[in-house]
Amino acid sequence: MPFRYLLFIAPFALLLCRPAHAVEGTVTWHDPTCGFFVLTLPGEQEEKFGLYSWKSGPDPKADQVWDGNIVAGEEIDIVNKANGEKMAVIHWANAKDQAQLVRNTPVQCASKWKKRK
Repeated sequence: MPFRYLLFIAPFALLLCRPAHAVEGTVTWHDPTCGFFVLTLPGEQEEKFGLYSWKSGPDPKADQVWDGNIVAGEEIDIVNKANGEKMAVIHWANAKDQAQLVRNTPVQCASKWKKRK
């Protein structure tokens, strides 16, 4: 009898233990002078942008789409959807507005100081 219950419960336990699925984000701002960039965040959440810095891999470019657990964790690996290149990044913060994240990048980010039109 207990074995039958185990067979019934096992599929539900596997659903609870599954890893977070990967999501996509598009680079909307990047500054190669300091290693920081902004990705759009998926879904209907209030915060639409995430600030990241790259540790290793290719330099991200504007409009590239990256796939990975971009909203989960601090240190993550993401993959370029176009060519499969991998990049290790640090997820620093999220915000409603991209400008808020750019203002909070380190002082060495040159494009942080560009005049806005």
